[in-house]
Amino acid sequence: MALVTHALPAHAQLVERWTQILEEGDLRARILDVAARFPEERSIVVPFATVDSVDAAFADLLLERPEEMLAAGREAIRAMLPVSTGESEHLRLRVDGLPPTVRRAIRGIRETDLGQFVAVEGIVRKSTEVRPLVKDAVFQCLSCKNEVHETQEESSPVFREPIECTACGKPMGRTRFRFVPERSTFIDAQRIEIQENPESLKGGAHPQGLPVLLTEDLAGRLIPGNRVILNGVLKGLQRAAGGGRGGLVRSTSFELLLLDNSVEHKHLEYDEIPISEEEERLFRTFENDPQILDKIVLSLAPTIKGMEEEKEAIALQLFGGVEKKHADGIRVRGDIHILIIGDPGTAKSQLLRYIADVAPRGIYTSGKGATAAGLTAAAVKDDFAGGRWVLEAGMLVLADGGMAIVDELDKMTPEDRSAMHEALEQQTVSIAKAGITATLNARCPVLAAANPKWGRFTSDRTISEQIDLPPTLLSRFDVIYSIQDRPNQVRDRLLANRILQSHQEVAGVSGATTPSDRNAPFSADLLRKYIAYARRTVRPQLSDAALAVIEEFYVEIRKSGEEPNAPVPITARQLEALVRLSEASARARLSVTVSEEDARRATRIVEGFLKRVSTTEGRLDIDILTTGFSHSQRERLEILQGLMRALQQKAGSFSLEELKAEASTKEIPPARVDALFTSLRSQGELVEIRPDRWQMVRFG
Repeated sequence: MALVTHALPAHAQLVERWTQILEEGDLRARILDVAARFPEERSIVVPFATVDSVDAAFADLLLERPEEMLAAGREAIRAMLPVSTGESEHLRLRVDGLPPTVRRAIRGIRETDLGQFVAVEGIVRKSTEVRPLVKDAVFQCLSCKNEVHETQEESSPVFREPIECTACGKPMGRTRFRFVPERSTFIDAQRIEIQENPESLKGGAHPQGLPVLLTEDLAGRLIPGNRVILNGVLKGLQRAAGGGRGGLVRSTSFELLLLDNSVEHKHLEYDEIPISEEEERLFRTFENDPQILDKIVLSLAPTIKGMEEEKEAIALQLFGGVEKKHADGIRVRGDIHILIIGDPGTAKSQLLRYIADVAPRGIYTSGKGATAAGLTAAAVKDDFAGGRWVLEAGMLVLADGGMAIVDELDKMTPEDRSAMHEALEQQTVSIAKAGITATLNARCPVLAAANPKWGRFTSDRTISEQIDLPPTLLSRFDVIYSIQDRPNQVRDRLLANRILQSHQEVAGVSGATTPSDRNAPFSADLLRKYIAYARRTVRPQLSDAALAVIEEFYVEIRKSGEEPNAPVPITARQLEALVRLSEASARARLSVTVSEEDARRATRIVEGFLKRVSTTEGRLDIDILTTGFSHSQRERLEILQGLMRALQQKAGSFSLEELKAEASTKEIPPARVDALFTSLRSQGELVEIRPDRWQMVRFG
């Protein structure tokens, strides 16, 4: 609804009223302090509530006619200074904390908002570099050498030139005007584009954006991925429709542009998710409830039966551990990364889709359509910046402070997957292209899913050999689960009965929920709010008992690696994963202390996933994940390379059959030889000089 237009008082009256408001708001000392700090500081921020409490009618005028009102406010600030100097001309009045009545969603902006003071919330998606913008252009008449000043409109991309000389009176057709940049006034300017918050989108809607102009001390403060509330004046810019016989043809359609006046950063985690007092009281009843995590697991995708272990780990991932910053500047992430590798038809994608809906700030993408730039960030040439290079945020940057869900991770190209390494461990995205060097935040847990190397897990190879992802990427996940689809008559009948029953229950009823949905302890909406509340209010710390459990578990498993020729079973990376999982378990209970039970839950999860994907010949071997080779494979590889050298030294080359014959004397089975031979060939260590004759690239 449009605001009721009020008559605007005379400019002098506006200045006088602004002076009274600034005085009553105890802002004189702040004005003097900013003037003394100029040019390091040049903005006086006035809360809208201060204006509204002094004069409600004046506050309404500020919302309706912001440009005239802010100009009068700047003049009032200059009048309050004891000595008026040229520097005082650059002091700016900024108003923040606009009321909810003028808060606009980007897709909800309408023509009634043009020229109004509005507040728009979103996430920065694009940003240009800071460049000078001419504000007062000085031209020289070439006929009489007189200087003509032409004030430029900040929002307009058109450079305004004089129509006639103010001294000799000659119009533009009878004289020429030369732009004099050294006499003109410039200000810093930056264009950004904000986009709707991903969690506010319903039904897979495409996020809409709004271009914003930042000037003076506001320029250069925002980078892609920042979540902000921008308060400014909404402008309409006429779109050019193309050239015609008479030159440029203007369109009747206008583009939107927000002239920003102030920026409010969103410092509180998940503060955009509204939680009522009644819901907060309900959440407090869950505090230290020993069954709360079991209830949350039952509420995660209740129609997907089974996968309780995976759901428990994902539930902990939703709550997350505590980020820590040490005195030397080293940051330790608190987010938990989880990878699920499973056979087709095991409901991986359905589970991920559900988590994307439940997770606060969850963003979903599929590996088939994700590129390195689409996942991390890119520098692109864009008409948005007049054809200049623009820094554009990708999915992991937009998910900063939220959760990133990546399906079909194995379908991505190796180049695109490699872009995730930094984002997973350092939780930053660095980009250096076209002179743009920047580091963006990507502080979000990653939940990813992939298929086995040959489409389905087979029994003739270890699980680790069938994971078609590089070890450098695997080692950065805190928890890795393998899901195998093995026929089992009892389990298959139970699963089929549940699936068919759910179809029967909801047949013909659009949007109906199954009994399992209705019996879930938490609805999806309530669970989302509970996660946001827990992450916002609870920062658990490890107790001595929890520390003892984690330490004992770590040392006990490491002890098995002390035997001669024994593999390394676990590393410090898993130790940090144990801490994160323990803290997440405590946070799920709204407990500020990590208990012994929380630590035992974490050790059970880590031990369970290690036994699934990091076991060889009955022993834990973390090298499978960190290097791609188990300890026994590495020993066999060294023996095999020795045999290759001997054969090559003897005959100059060797065949695969000759290698298998020699390997059988060392008790290496042919299947192992094939696997190791294929691995060396893919790494470029072997070259085929003629059919079935091979040589080592690095011989000696």
